Amino acid sequence: MDSSLLISRNPLLAAGFGLIELMIALTLGTVIILGVTTLFSDSSRALNDINRSGRQLENSLYAIDLLAKELALVDYWGEAGAPVDADDPAYGALRAAEVDTLDIDPYPVVPPLCVGTGATGFDPRVELAWAMEYPLLAGLGSEVDAALGEDQCNGGAPTSSAGAAYVAIRRASTCATGAGSIAQVNGCSAMDDSFYLQTNGCYDENAGLSGGEVKLYRANSANVETIFPYTRYDCDQTERAPIYRFISRIYFLSQNDQLVRLSLSALQGGMHGYIQETLVDGVEELQFEWFLDDSGDGQHDRVEHTLSHADAANVVGAKIWLMVRDTQPRPGYQDRMAYTLAGREWTVPQGREAYPRTLQSRVVTLSNRVGRRR
Repeated sequence: MDSSLLISRNPLLAAGFGLIELMIALTLGTVIILGVTTLFSDSSRALNDINRSGRQLENSLYAIDLLAKELALVDYWGEAGAPVDADDPAYGALRAAEVDTLDIDPYPVVPPLCVGTGATGFDPRVELAWAMEYPLLAGLGSEVDAALGEDQCNGGAPTSSAGAAYVAIRRASTCATGAGSIAQVNGCSAMDDSFYLQTNGCYDENAGLSGGEVKLYRANSANVETIFPYTRYDCDQTERAPIYRFISRIYFLSQNDQLVRLSLSALQGGMHGYIQETLVDGVEELQFEWFLDDSGDGQHDRVEHTLSHADAANVVGAKIWLMVRDTQPRPGYQDRMAYTLAGREWTVPQGREAYPRTLQSRVVTLSNRVGRRR
């Protein structure tokens, strides 16, 4: 039978989707697509919020870990006895037999912030030797601005957040370096044009060595063996005393809410200055509480929110306070909380309420101080 005749005789077989059915189908499809799109958008937004929160937390932990590790190493000078007296006639880094024609008097009562550049008018080695007596300095960012304004740092940096705290750390590196393969074997950075420390472990009455003498000189891999000839044990010339790089670092907050580090390093042109590094974005506030031991027993007797250079020798611990915000605002979010940092109230800066933030704090023991006192 002709199929066309069959279709024409059966209206049900000839009818397709009507207009109303098509509209209903399109409407249902649109609703489903909108639902899926909304679900995907919400999931993506939630995932982005989680990722940003994770980065914010990671940044805050990285920043506080970095500061805590630096503070824990305050007053570490390798094998040199500490505290080091710069012009001790026997063991100081500026011993009479090594000073030659260096002029060391009068030296500033308040030590300069950016030592090792010679910008204060003193020999860089003199600045660093005296800085060994003040391995920890702290204060407000306005002091960093003053040092930068006087070109003490020879390298420059962004303007600091004047009301936030800064901390300056002077110490020896924790990795012994030297010429040849020594640095590579020890996993240290190779020697470059920097200042280094070496402590003599030899007692030799004929040579005038009593053990414990400290050398502080500028050296590189080509001249290190000539400049640093001290030996480690019993005047055994085959075992050279370890050599450590002199580290001077300053941590502060910039006005762009960044944790910045200035590090003493060799610059082009044969001079030394401070290299700027941006470490963490979104850091809004940095403050410290300082634990001071006035009795010398290793236990703190008082807590101060600021640290004068006169008190720096008695610091045995610190509590770091760090406020880190997200680098992007979150739509619909408002932070109107009042926080407490280092015993003081801190409010969210105007216009920054839409930024989620994390408050971190950590107590650090200055082991090199506490151990000797106890």
